[in-house]
Amino acid sequence: MGTVVRNAFTEGLKADMYAYGFEAYESLPPVHEQVFEVVGSSTAYEQSTQILGAGEIVEKPENDPIVFENALEGFTVYGKNRTYAKGIEFSMEMVEDMPPEKIGNIVREYAARWGERTIQKKEEFAAGFFNYGGYTSGHDTFSAKITGVTDPNAPTALLYDGKPFFNLSNNLRALYPGGTAAYYNALALSLDAANLQTLYLRMTSTNNVDSRGKKIALKPTTLLVPSALTFTANNILGATNIIGSANNDINPMQGILNKLEWQYLTSSTAWFIGVPKKGIKFHNRKPLTFDFWQDQETGGYRASVIARWGAHVYDWRFWHGSNAATS
Repeated sequence: MGTVVRNAFTEGLKADMYAYGFEAYESLPPVHEQVFEVVGSSTAYEQSTQILGAGEIVEKPENDPIVFENALEGFTVYGKNRTYAKGIEFSMEMVEDMPPEKIGNIVREYAARWGERTIQKKEEFAAGFFNYGGYTSGHDTFSAKITGVTDPNAPTALLYDGKPFFNLSNNLRALYPGGTAAYYNALALSLDAANLQTLYLRMTSTNNVDSRGKKIALKPTTLLVPSALTFTANNILGATNIIGSANNDINPMQGILNKLEWQYLTSSTAWFIGVPKKGIKFHNRKPLTFDFWQDQETGGYRASVIARWGAHVYDWRFWHGSNAATS
C-alpha cells in the first residue's frame, strides 16, 4: 500500500460517512440487545473464573469447632472479540473523470449501507449462539481461542464445560469441574402448550440449582421464537383454554412468558425460553469506525469501515431450548 494522503476532500467525505452511517445504524433496532447483556470491552477478550458458592451451613453442637472449607474455583469462561471490516476503492482515473459530488454520493451511500450491514452482522453473530448452540461438535461462534493471546485451554467450539450451549439428555453436563454429569437444558419436542410446560419445569424444577446443587430462584420470562413459530407462540401464550382440547381445560401457559420473535433464528422448528440479559454477554470492543484517504502511490482513493465485538455464554442455566439443530 502506498503513502496515505489526507486533504480537505478526504476529511470532508470521512465526516459525511459518519453522518450517513450512524443515521442508518440507529434506524434499525436490533433484537440481540434485548436477548444479551450488552457491555463495553477494552481488551482482546473477556475472561472470568467462576467461584463456587459457599457449601451448606451445618449445625455446630456446643463446644464443637467450626467446620472450615476451602474456596473452590469453578469453570474459567472466555469470550474473544472479533474484528469485522470492509472497504471500497476508486481508481485515480475514476476520480478524475467523475464529478466530485458523485464520488461523494457513492461514498455516503456505502457508509449508510455499511451501517446497516454492521447491524445485520451483529444480529447474525448473536443469533448464532442459538442457531448453532445445539451442535454436538460445537461451532466457531463459541470459539474463544486467540493464538498466542488467550489460554491454550480456551474453548474452540463448545462452552466452558466442553458441552454445547443446549445439551440433550444423552450428553449430560456437570455443575462444576470434576462433578457428576447429570444436567441438560435441551429437548427435542415441537412447540405446543404441553411441551412448553415440560421445558419450563425442567428449567424451574430441575436445573434451578447453583454449582453446589442448592436451589436458586430461576424462572424464564421470555419465549424466543423464529418467525415461523410466532403464531403458534401467540396461540399458546394467549389462549384461555388449551387449544385442541374438547374438555374446556384452562391453558396453564397463558401469559406465563413474553414472546420475542427473532428473524435471524434460522430453524423453523427450534424454540427457546430464558431470562434476557442473563447468562450471555455481548461485548462491544470498537464502535463502527469510518475512514477515507488517498493512496499516493496509485493516486486512487479508498474508504473503509471497521468494528470489533464478541459474545460469550457464562451460565447455561438461564436459557433452555428445544429442537435446536445438533449438526
